[in-house]
Amino acid sequence: MTPIKQVIMLNPFQFLLQCTLFISIHHVSMGQDQDTPQNKSLRERTISGLLKGYDANIPPNFEDDIPTNVTVQLYIVSFDSISEATMDYSLTVFLRQSWTDHRLQYTKLPNIKSLELDARLMEQIWVPDLFFTNEKTAAFHHVTVPNRLMHIFPNGTLYYSCRISMTLSCDMDLHKYPFDDQDCHIVMESYGYSTSNLIFKWNSQPIIKRPDVSLPQFDLVKWTWSDCTKTYVNTNYTCLSADFYLNRNYGYYIAQVYIPSVLVVILSWVSFWLDIDAIPARISLGLLTVLTMTTQSSGARANLPRVSYIKAIDVWMAMCLFFVFAALVEFAYVNVMSRVERRRQTIRGEVSSVSIDQEVGNILEEKPNGKFKNKRLSNMTAQNRHRARQMDKISRIAFPGVFVGFNIIYWTTYMLWDGT
Repeated sequence: MTPIKQVIMLNPFQFLLQCTLFISIHHVSMGQDQDTPQNKSLRERTISGLLKGYDANIPPNFEDDIPTNVTVQLYIVSFDSISEATMDYSLTVFLRQSWTDHRLQYTKLPNIKSLELDARLMEQIWVPDLFFTNEKTAAFHHVTVPNRLMHIFPNGTLYYSCRISMTLSCDMDLHKYPFDDQDCHIVMESYGYSTSNLIFKWNSQPIIKRPDVSLPQFDLVKWTWSDCTKTYVNTNYTCLSADFYLNRNYGYYIAQVYIPSVLVVILSWVSFWLDIDAIPARISLGLLTVLTMTTQSSGARANLPRVSYIKAIDVWMAMCLFFVFAALVEFAYVNVMSRVERRRQTIRGEVSSVSIDQEVGNILEEKPNGKFKNKRLSNMTAQNRHRARQMDKISRIAFPGVFVGFNIIYWTTYMLWDGT
């Protein structure tokens, strides 16, 4: 039976189904035949034409023997941390660069301002070899895709942006810590190209800060920028630098360091009001305050580098430790005055046997209970105890007075001194 007869014998429904299937297969095959360069989108054809024969290893103006000018802008996303112990700071930025590559010029496309490249295509385009001179660690962001973009404009101008988180070194001066101000910088250079091939320039708006950027312990007061072109082995290399001026907020240190240490010093003065015979109480109080002050001093300096100079917080802690230690020494002196001479006289049992009747009358005094006491020893002991009590009374005024005087000098000096 011929195919035509087979089709005629089909019922209308089967015939319609086979016709539909034939038309669909023919349409798919025709669509595959039309997938040719002529039928690609205009944008896709333009990008393919630009990259054809393009060499990403050669700078734009290398053959013309003139440098490529690259404008740089930093958009500060966040200041993540500032560490005094390692003398560095971390921040996240958008690094934005713009330059002109005449090899990438194209005819302006309808309704298209610029060509936006995928991250995979960016690898085929030359980009400046900018690096951060004072960078310790850095990383590009890749979630959920590489955080980079590149736009190509018809005149060959490229706009390139990437998101970077990095930790940069910062040479800190801690003489006034924690009342210090810091100047942390960021330096960008070309690693391989001299100024004959590449020149970095700041954008008309060099640095932009996100409005709600804040730091827990610092205020970002201002930032400046400059050109820092350097010479290595008689060759000039382009360089840009920016400085961030930071003022430390010392409210945390007032609440966590200075006020507690003042209270410990005041606590050590309580011993001046205790009786001179309350030896266990005064010893316990003196040792407690000394140990507390030592522990607090160690904690305050735990996160600081071991610099060779004296910091403001070192002066404060040393003086507070001196005051509590002096209070303990004062008790030791008072205790010696009130007790040692009595023990010495008791051990000697000094009652002379010469002219016994007359001397005994002068030295011994009969008590109401029929016993005798040494009048010389009593007088000497009474004088020493009086002197001890006078020392306590003097200390009640002298210690607070000297401490207040120290505070006036300390706060005046470190609030007015600029640290230079």
